[in-house]
Amino acid sequence: MNTASRDLKKFSARASWYYYKTGMIQGDIAKRLGINRARVINILNESKKNGTVSIHVHGKDAELMDLEVKLKEKWGLRDVFLTPEVEADQLKNDLSMAGAQYLEMNLPSDESLVALGWGDTISGITRILGRVIPENTAFVTLCGGVMHYLSERTSANMGTPVTGFLYPFYVIPTPLMVSTSELRNQLIQEPEVQHVMKMAKMADMALVGIGSLMPSTEFGHFGYKSKKELDQLKKLGAVGEIHGEYFNAAGEQLDLEHHRRLITTHLETLGKMKHVVGVAGGAEKVEALKAAFKGGFIHSLITDELTARNLLS
Repeated sequence: MNTASRDLKKFSARASWYYYKTGMIQGDIAKRLGINRARVINILNESKKNGTVSIHVHGKDAELMDLEVKLKEKWGLRDVFLTPEVEADQLKNDLSMAGAQYLEMNLPSDESLVALGWGDTISGITRILGRVIPENTAFVTLCGGVMHYLSERTSANMGTPVTGFLYPFYVIPTPLMVSTSELRNQLIQEPEVQHVMKMAKMADMALVGIGSLMPSTEFGHFGYKSKKELDQLKKLGAVGEIHGEYFNAAGEQLDLEHHRRLITTHLETLGKMKHVVGVAGGAEKVEALKAAFKGGFIHSLITDELTARNLLS
């Protein structure tokens, strides 16, 4: 173990407590611990990354609170959690942080089962999630193909999103979409697949992303991705998707061939679950979010200030 790793292990909790709880400045912490200030800064940064420190922002200005209330009233939502407006390239990370904080603050019990959907924003929650949630919390995936995201390295994390994840994580062991409907029907009859999919339906809370009809849509890795294909979807009335299932502006699921090749918790099932929280933002997601509200696929929303204003306009 090198010196930096040794000091992190030895001083992480103590330095974090002095800095975040008592307000001690970094130089004084360095003197107290007998290390230099640069080492203290590194320890504090690593402590936030590895979950030793979980910072919750409770205070909200009146404007954000007013937006949350208006969104709940207009769209009949159970809950709304807004982040302040940020630059577009920071939005996904902010939404992941908001999803982690929402989860840490709103678990219904000490033994909750949390379901996670598809996409960068949702998988980012596992990277950011602190260690403050109850140790008996378990996680389950809502669809196949999630390992595509959980196994990728990211620039914000030296390792994969679930590196060092401390909680039980049950994954549907299949791709999101397979080559034929016959293969899909065979796979969902497998006992392990059935077991995890049944668990997902029973989750106390679920966090899902909402996709739009953009060439860069995350579902493009496996499904429609060319402009021509997306234009055809638009002609059929599609405005968004969840786990690869496309729906129209009225919140109605489209009858598409590839839907019969998806291994997922379907849209009609999401609406019947205990609490499904949509996590999405950006101008390109507004019409998809409105349709998801109309379809009843999500019960609550985590988004950013600018998207909230667009949803009210």
